[in-house]
Amino acid sequence: MKRIGIAGATLCLGLLSAPSWAQLQPNAPWPAFGKDYQNSRSTTLGAPTNGSLRWIYNAGSRTQSSPIVAADGTIYFGATNGIHAVYPNGRRRWHWNAGYSAATSTPAIDANGVVYALVNPSDAILVALNGSTGALLWSLYLGGRNVRSSPAIAPDGRIYVTNGETPGGYLYCVNPDGTLAWRLYLGAEANSTPGFGSDGTIYVGSERHLNAVNPDGTFRWRFPVFYPVRGSIGVTSNRIFFGAWDGVLRSVSLTGTLQWTVASNGIVEGGVTHTPDRVYIVSYTTGEVRAYNHLGTFQWRQGRAFRGTTPAVGADGTIYAMGIGGATMYALNPTNGLVRWGYGMVHANWYSSPAIGADGTVYALNGEGQLHAFGPLAGFLWAGGDVDGWDGDYTGTTAVVQFYQDGELKYEMVAPVNPDGTIELQNTPVGVHDIKVRIHNSLFGRVPSVALEVDQPAAIQVRLLNGDVNADNIVDDADLLYILMHYGQHAPHYDLNGDALIDDADLLIVLFNFGAIGE
Repeated sequence: MKRIGIAGATLCLGLLSAPSWAQLQPNAPWPAFGKDYQNSRSTTLGAPTNGSLRWIYNAGSRTQSSPIVAADGTIYFGATNGIHAVYPNGRRRWHWNAGYSAATSTPAIDANGVVYALVNPSDAILVALNGSTGALLWSLYLGGRNVRSSPAIAPDGRIYVTNGETPGGYLYCVNPDGTLAWRLYLGAEANSTPGFGSDGTIYVGSERHLNAVNPDGTFRWRFPVFYPVRGSIGVTSNRIFFGAWDGVLRSVSLTGTLQWTVASNGIVEGGVTHTPDRVYIVSYTTGEVRAYNHLGTFQWRQGRAFRGTTPAVGADGTIYAMGIGGATMYALNPTNGLVRWGYGMVHANWYSSPAIGADGTVYALNGEGQLHAFGPLAGFLWAGGDVDGWDGDYTGTTAVVQFYQDGELKYEMVAPVNPDGTIELQNTPVGVHDIKVRIHNSLFGRVPSVALEVDQPAAIQVRLLNGDVNADNIVDDADLLYILMHYGQHAPHYDLNGDALIDDADLLIVLFNFGAIGE
């Protein structure tokens, strides 16, 4: 009976049943670094985001890893202190630590719920863990050093992974039971995450080539580059996209023929992201995310000190990438590259690359192992409002609802008010927010620390001071002047008591609340 030991854990391979050939986990929104077999790193699932923080999980350990998301919503990532599994609500599910770092690689999960990860990047080991419990299933020694690639699960169910620099430089093909199918020497360095063609061809970078490898471990063809090809390789039905250290983005046919090249004006350290009509790449040297169409025509660029990040693309086309040396999450407009929102995560992780959950939550890691979850616009809020001095119903009035975190306005919604003064809002931000509400001509009222969730409608009640006709959140001379100018008129827009007529009642409300300031 064959035994493998790792940091005190022993696996009896003879007790395993026959291999179960399992592909990427079905229905997992982001089961591997590249998201799918083609390394598209783009999704059609979930709602857009607004930059509101849902929660932070702290691994207590540095990392250059990136997260993946399983079908049940569990998030997995590596850190210096091992592999972490986190529930969708931000609580720890399990932590596997056998004394090896997993800080430079991103895990992958298969259809049987097995999580594969590279540990000990200075002398690499591939481990397989039970995704539910974190129990070690098997380990396989790979060797090599300075390993920065991530395991990829192929359509044939086998795991493909490279093992860094000499004495590495190999592409390994590993069966799901942990036995080695074959390995192929690619060159002095191989730090690339493979992509797969529909015919099973493996496309992977190395020190001086883009390599097309047959499923039996023989070369199909090699495209010479003469500079390291790192990161994930993007594969479509008729072409392959990849960047290299010479700063060039290339498109190559499935037979290895060059289609086009474009200069990104700097080293390309990360991988390629692609959608049906766009290709995104990051120039490490210039710090730019650059967008091209599939024919290589330049679309736009955005410079925010992006380094080794590989972007992720949401269902609405928003591009998510880590800028400021990997310390700030940015959401970019797909049309022009302009920043939609940014969030400072403080500790740099140059290689941090976001992942997106089924509901649209965006996950990203900073350098201190803090997993940030940015919630989707998918919450629900019921608000009851009572405006001081208002005697009629609220038909025809509107409410402004603002959502704040740490004193920063994250989102604003305008909605009609029901006759009874209630407001129903769908697709609100998710996470804990301070909420401010204004109805018609009231001052803003504030409700602190409201927890908003996708599946848990929140309810608040606010009593609002009246008289802010010009909407500057203070009752002052300007509001008094509006009332005096429209005195005796039918002017629902300036009305303060619900009768649509500007009269003594409205004047008294302004005078009574004069000098009041909203929250």
